[in-house]
Amino acid sequence: MGLNTSPRRCLASVIPYAPGKSIASVQRELGLKNVVKLASNENPLGPSPKAMAVYRRVEKQCHIYPEGASPELRQAIARFHKLAPEQVLVGNGSDELIRYLCEAFVDPEDEVVVSQYGFIRFRQQALLMGARVIEVPMVDWTHDLETMAKAASARTKLLFVANPNNPTGTYNTEDEVRRLLKTVPRSTLVVLDEAYCQFAGEWDDYPTSIPDLVREHDNVVVLRTFSKAYGLAGLRVGYAVADPEVLSWLDRIRMPFNVNLPAQQACIEALKDAAFVRRSVSVVSTARAPLAASLRELGFSVQDSATNFLFVKCPIPGRELFKGLLKLGVIIRPLDEYGLKEHARISIGSRDQNRQLLAALRQLIGVPV
Repeated sequence: MGLNTSPRRCLASVIPYAPGKSIASVQRELGLKNVVKLASNENPLGPSPKAMAVYRRVEKQCHIYPEGASPELRQAIARFHKLAPEQVLVGNGSDELIRYLCEAFVDPEDEVVVSQYGFIRFRQQALLMGARVIEVPMVDWTHDLETMAKAASARTKLLFVANPNNPTGTYNTEDEVRRLLKTVPRSTLVVLDEAYCQFAGEWDDYPTSIPDLVREHDNVVVLRTFSKAYGLAGLRVGYAVADPEVLSWLDRIRMPFNVNLPAQQACIEALKDAAFVRRSVSVVSTARAPLAASLRELGFSVQDSATNFLFVKCPIPGRELFKGLLKLGVIIRPLDEYGLKEHARISIGSRDQNRQLLAALRQLIGVPV
């Protein structure tokens, strides 16, 4: 039976987001027991133990609704960044906040500026609102902020910068971001998605967006997440830091009880676990260069990365590599959805996970172990 009601016209241009293949699905489909997932940039250490201890205590209260606006978590984040709670909004992952930004500020035919290979959710959500998406080519796999600023006009509501960027792993410096903010129209909200900021912190020229840029510019929105360095991807918690007036518009459309009770409390404790975050960053920074070198020896071209993953050009098509590795119990992320059919994204795992990846690659592409 056909659908009698037509969907919104803009949906024709929206391609659904394709999440990474799960371990359970590969085990079911291929009958494998030992599967390594290096596709979604998850923390190989698992979650913060301190956060999980709180989670287990609070789960006994799961028959009670959480506080809708996550006030305790907002206050904890504000204290952590030396801000006021009114400058923080919590979401069900950064994805929800990206959606709220588009829903709150973008009318049909408004402009949204994105980068050519910037995080794909920016484009998807802008198109969902019927926006005119202006895509600016990258330079050396990095956001060209100077050209992005020039592309913004009086009709540009949002300009998205993933810093560092997923999937390319590159970042823009503080000087580049500051020049962008000086050039872009004041009416344009500049959204800095910093999901991987902890891993980029070892570079001295990485921007100090919180609290500096947020205090200096009322048109800056910074997005952060608990999914990566904190190891809490399964809880789906992100947050936005911005001018209170900007966040008040997002709060109007925020879903009731959008962050569950155990997640709120676990993230409060995770903020206190600085040792775990340092260890998470250390595991990645220690393994990143050796893994990149090993991949280059196998014929991959590897982009320098400021994240917990590597962006690689493969010796065989990315999807062919993905399928071959699946059969050997290793999951990576092909990048066809970005139009990058020769590339893949590979998360940096534990020592054992990285060894399993390299052994599978040697077997697949015919290089002796």
